[in-house]
Amino acid sequence: MRENLTSGSMRGGWRGLTPNSRTRSGPAAYSTPEAELLDRGLLMIRQGIEVLRRYGRKELGGEVLTGALRRAFEEGNRLEAARTALIGELDSLERERPDGDRERSVPGWLEREVRLNDRAAYAQVRLARQLAGLPLVAGAFERGEISQQHAVTVARTVEQVEHGGASDGAVRGAEQLMVEEARRRDPYDLLQWGKDLRHRLDPEELAAEERDQHRRRFLALQRRWDGMTKGEFLLDEEGATTLRTAMDSVLGPRRKDDDRTPAQRRADGLVGVARRLLDSGQLPSRGGEKPHLTVLASVETLLGEPGAPAALLDWLYPISRPKLLQICEDATVTPVLLHEGNPLWVGRARRTASKRMRKALAVRDRGCTTPGCDRPPGWTQAHHERAWSQGSTTDLPNLTSRCSRDHGLADAGYRTVRLNDGRLSRVRADDQQFGPAVHDPGSRGP
Repeated sequence: MRENLTSGSMRGGWRGLTPNSRTRSGPAAYSTPEAELLDRGLLMIRQGIEVLRRYGRKELGGEVLTGALRRAFEEGNRLEAARTALIGELDSLERERPDGDRERSVPGWLEREVRLNDRAAYAQVRLARQLAGLPLVAGAFERGEISQQHAVTVARTVEQVEHGGASDGAVRGAEQLMVEEARRRDPYDLLQWGKDLRHRLDPEELAAEERDQHRRRFLALQRRWDGMTKGEFLLDEEGATTLRTAMDSVLGPRRKDDDRTPAQRRADGLVGVARRLLDSGQLPSRGGEKPHLTVLASVETLLGEPGAPAALLDWLYPISRPKLLQICEDATVTPVLLHEGNPLWVGRARRTASKRMRKALAVRDRGCTTPGCDRPPGWTQAHHERAWSQGSTTDLPNLTSRCSRDHGLADAGYRTVRLNDGRLSRVRADDQQFGPAVHDPGSRGP
């Protein structure tokens, strides 16, 4: 028995799409030869897919497979165009029905029956409606010359040109130019090319869009119960490019031994930009002081005595002693004498590494001193060879330059040694070897 794949009405004629109704398929759904042909076409599509799955094997060779892939993508575009046309026909039928939901009827059906989300469902219907007035785009889409993403991009750009008050001739010209470019550009590149075209036709229209995007910017940060903070943001092109440029500058090229994921690198880059700005001292003062991290810790916590309380970050959030010592590596320290919680004496703040010391370190070390690391002086921090919390002094013989990553590893007890074969390896204080994982670039340069 032949399977019917399309959906339609039962006997009694079309009753429309309603929120509580579901369309059915079956022999009774086809009352015309055209409906039977439609069903046959869908069955042929299924059969073609099965042929591709069964015979598209590597034994055919690269030339045959790449040729088949090109045709498969082209036919896939044509199938997307046919499906969009079906959506358009159903949408037109529903919008003409006086007792239906009209605008929301077909998007609602796509959500219920095809399980699209509301945004994707409306996008499908919107494209079908737009293509009715864009014959060049529809034709290229039907021939498989452009993808659905290309069609959406062209339709969106032409619509913006039209809304900008362009003449009919300019609108039709924009459609033609966009279709021609769609044949040789990917959708994102096509979108950028379309922005340039819109600026040529009406600079103010593009400027108005940029102002609207700037008004819609936002950033939200929410502290989670476990102490971490999650965020979400939306930036316009200028803001995003500014942030990306600053983060790339802080991160630099990816090192061969960098095992962070791209997402972790971006997170470190964002925090790194903020840390650099705080360290620069160029931010406006608040309460008579420059913005900074504040950590409250007892002497017992600094010494690591048993039963010592956790340090408090920003007066509120408990942090461990290792994190405290990491922050104290480059900090302004203010000793405060307390009696039953009341301050009796406040000492003078002192800098663990002065600006002059930093300049001297830059001249002496020429960058990160970890073997195999080529980070320049501007990307390094002053590291105490003997921990300051253990009573060491803050002077040049006890200081060395380390990049932020190697600084953290050094604080954790790691050191870098050269193996007999010339490769570099991380070694922990207990002489347990990890590596070789560091690649020596050879020369550090001047």
